[in-house]
Amino acid sequence: MKTHDAAKILMVLAQALRNAPNRDLDDFASSIAKPPQLDPASIPVALSTLVRLSEIDKRQWTTFIKEHNFPIEVRLRDASRDILGKLLKHLEQNPEARERLSKVAQRSRSETSPELMKALQFLLSQE
Repeated sequence: MKTHDAAKILMVLAQALRNAPNRDLDDFASSIAKPPQLDPASIPVALSTLVRLSEIDKRQWTTFIKEHNFPIEVRLRDASRDILGKLLKHLEQNPEARERLSKVAQRSRSETSPELMKALQFLLSQE
């Protein structure tokens, strides 16, 4: 490995650390060492919920993304499943956004369909 390669890797690591919650380094290292365990019994329910989410139309997803100020570009040619994928990727990479969305889902009434908010609240509570 060359020095410039090492520098690129360190820059990626630095960005990942900046995007993660600000916490003690020991806690961070222990969370990386053991990935969170998912209860196998909840997988069928979560998959069923994901299937239902994929049935939501593009207009509802666009409204949801705008309402929550997510930095997600929705193009005209994107299908609703493409938009769902972008949203899931954003939420996966941004724990703060997941937490904020979870809180909003518990307390607010919005233009977004109640079914969508309930499904997202269920998926977010599975962490």
